[in-house]
Amino acid sequence: MHSASLTPRHQSHASGLLSKLGALCLLGLTGVSAMAADLPAYRSLFVDLSTRPDARSLAAFDLCVLNPQAEVEMEPGHALGNHYYALLDVAHFSTGSKAAMLSASRKMGSKPVDGKAQLRSIDLSDEHWVAWAIETMADPAAQKGFDGFVISLGEEPSTPVARAAVLSLATALRQRYHDKPLLLDLRMGHGIEAVPVAKGFLALGVFTREGKDGAMEWVPLAETQRVLRSIRTVQMQGMRVFGVDYAAADDRSACREAAQRLTSAGVLPFITTPALSGVNLGPLEESSRRVLVLHGWDEKHVGQKPTPASGTTTARVLGQSLEWLGCELRYRTASGTDFLPEDHDFTAVILDPGLILSAEQQRTLASWLPSLQARKIPLLLTSMPWNDSAALHMAMQHLGMGGSTKPAPRLTKTQVVAMDSSLLGTNGRVSPRSLGFLDFTAPAEAHVVLAQSGLDAMGAEHRFDQAFLATWGGAWIEPAASAAPTQFNLPAFLARWMEAAQSGPVPDTTTREGRRVFYSHIDGTGFSTPSTLPGLPLCSEVLRDQVLSRYLLPVTVSVCEAELRAWLPGQPATEAARLEHVARSLFEMPQIQAASNSLSRPATWTAGADISSQLNERANTARHDLPREIAGSMSYIHRRLLPTGKSVSLMLWPAKATPSSEAVEYCRSMGIENLQAGAGATVSPDVTARLEPAALRFSFADARTEAGVAALGRAFDTCASEPLHAMTAATYAASVRDARHTRVLSAGADRWIILNGGQCRTLRMPATAGVPDMARCQGVSGYNLHAGQLYIHTMGRQRTDLVLTRSVPVQHLRLAECSAQVEFLELNSRRATFQVCDLRPVEIVLAGFEPRGQCAYLENGRPYTAHADAQGIVRLDLTCRATVSLQSLPPAANAAMR
Repeated sequence: MHSASLTPRHQSHASGLLSKLGALCLLGLTGVSAMAADLPAYRSLFVDLSTRPDARSLAAFDLCVLNPQAEVEMEPGHALGNHYYALLDVAHFSTGSKAAMLSASRKMGSKPVDGKAQLRSIDLSDEHWVAWAIETMADPAAQKGFDGFVISLGEEPSTPVARAAVLSLATALRQRYHDKPLLLDLRMGHGIEAVPVAKGFLALGVFTREGKDGAMEWVPLAETQRVLRSIRTVQMQGMRVFGVDYAAADDRSACREAAQRLTSAGVLPFITTPALSGVNLGPLEESSRRVLVLHGWDEKHVGQKPTPASGTTTARVLGQSLEWLGCELRYRTASGTDFLPEDHDFTAVILDPGLILSAEQQRTLASWLPSLQARKIPLLLTSMPWNDSAALHMAMQHLGMGGSTKPAPRLTKTQVVAMDSSLLGTNGRVSPRSLGFLDFTAPAEAHVVLAQSGLDAMGAEHRFDQAFLATWGGAWIEPAASAAPTQFNLPAFLARWMEAAQSGPVPDTTTREGRRVFYSHIDGTGFSTPSTLPGLPLCSEVLRDQVLSRYLLPVTVSVCEAELRAWLPGQPATEAARLEHVARSLFEMPQIQAASNSLSRPATWTAGADISSQLNERANTARHDLPREIAGSMSYIHRRLLPTGKSVSLMLWPAKATPSSEAVEYCRSMGIENLQAGAGATVSPDVTARLEPAALRFSFADARTEAGVAALGRAFDTCASEPLHAMTAATYAASVRDARHTRVLSAGADRWIILNGGQCRTLRMPATAGVPDMARCQGVSGYNLHAGQLYIHTMGRQRTDLVLTRSVPVQHLRLAECSAQVEFLELNSRRATFQVCDLRPVEIVLAGFEPRGQCAYLENGRPYTAHADAQGIVRLDLTCRATVSLQSLPPAANAAMR
């Protein structure tokens, strides 16, 4: 089914409908109890009648109404206190099902349903119907672990006979499952007669319903009035009503209005699409992080293949900053006449500098701009993709820009005439550049970030508003972006550009437990290469003895199976024993984790094809496909090289190969993380915004010379001396993957629900947002501030409830930072119990103590005392593996008086 926005005619009807029903909705609030007896005080509703609901969506909602046949794991939700109700369509069954066979064996009457060949409608007046419904629907749902039931007749018209039969079924269910609450579908028409057997009602389609072809339409006014009267009647009897209405997925205003209509009627709302497939549109609003990047060109128009997404300016220059802001980049190649998406399921749009459009495409893009403005979706211009006169005129009118947009003639003099230093580089200095100078001005109301003026040979003056922020988005046009360092503070500029479209926390992979993340991995290239050091030891031996053995920092070492088995061309068979011995000695080191660099380092990773690189005649393998390169090489490493207790944790793709989506998915199906091999160290001082973790990425070949060994030693020395949070490369890869799938739902002012797999355990917001109210948060262990950013530490749960406050928070113990992962067993205002484990002694900083107060704690059962500073902060040095229980006590003098 497809959703669509309501037509203007429907919108006009809606306005009249709301005015006529306003009083009736308010009357519906009169006499409504806070909740029905024995029914939990549910705060949120979710309805998904598909067979495979999204597990993370289920974690966000107190009450989930699901298909009884749904494949769902309920234990995680039950641990969070969530409940699952099975919606039982007791009027229909599918042919060939157990229900069909039982109805046939009992000779129960049924008839086919028009337009649905596999569905039949059963006779509800049959004497066996109640027992049939319990045995075929209620009992299996109860056995699966559902907490309650919703009885419905589906699309079957309700009759007095049907309503009486449903009440009989409800009575039998209440006697059979007295601990499972029962809701009735309000469409069946029951009223106060249901009070003895049901706890509430589910109202599907109060104001809107599914129309033709899946489009939404307004429910007739008389029908809505009847439903609202029914709601009011049952509410006056203390029964809870849960309501579902529909809206277009890309119309947030319509979603909010739909939720407000139900709320005004005293109904707990859920807004979705008519398909009832779990699309959450409100009132918990999911923060969209998708940014559409239009790039490339139509091959038929240009005559050559477009640049892949990874090679675009957006990816290479803006990508890191956008990902730091929490954006999920969706690249779309400008191919064909339908190069624009059908919907607006994104939060911002970027036109890549490499975008080349035909005249027809240019006009299509220009006419698309008002739809972005109407939905307040910011647009970022990185070039001027319009050169067709009609398209250019249309675009300039829509965006309010001026100038010819053409390159200025040869300029004799350029100068900066306007700039906002807060959005420019760290030194705030910029140089005028004549390269790429366009005759182009910003809209009148725009905030100009950087503007230049220039004089041509004829003395005419031209102006180039190179970067600005406007009501519709902005522009960042930097022709030299690919060749020279940017003059802009890109994180700050892009944050301002997206400010109106993005709010709330974003997942952060640069920080863990309040400290900058460190990870390291070694590409297997050069493992068997002799070094130039005295005695010509192998590069792998040099790296082991002169670098890795000196540091207790986690390093992931990847090896190539064919290289270690001497299967590469030119390798003598006698090398194998020595190479495998070196590999075993590396993996026996406690700080070393194992990764595969594949069987043969293939250049391509096409599924279903022979992809292996050339091997010599001794290569004892008949397979050269993707499973052999990945799973086969990991099996070899595990069986032949690893000590007991270790396993292969990562697939490190060869440095000069790009894995296919099938190869990445194959790793995921094995439960193995993956990263791209790379070279270089990221160990810059941790004084500005953390755009990336501290990382050492190198190969064995980097240890071939004394200079290379010395450089690696200096890099490791720097990392070992910095206050970092060290983790394995596989753990970092898992956090990156989890961050991409993290979902953030707004639950009200300064309240959010965060859903993920628990591998990404840090959220980030501007420091001006406030601080977590620890007493009201769930799954939050603490926070700290760095470079104007608030870093929020979570406990790695599927669901985190974050509540911020701008006032002085109530005193509550919290984690400020730690060099290792902290697993809290208890955390409240004055007590905490946690466990830590690391290769090195653990440094932990805790806050929330009384100023100058005491910290009495047990470390592995031994008692100690520490003292808080004037800010209520305690610093502890713990052993590598420790279980700690601590208590916050007042200052010594106060304690003595007590």
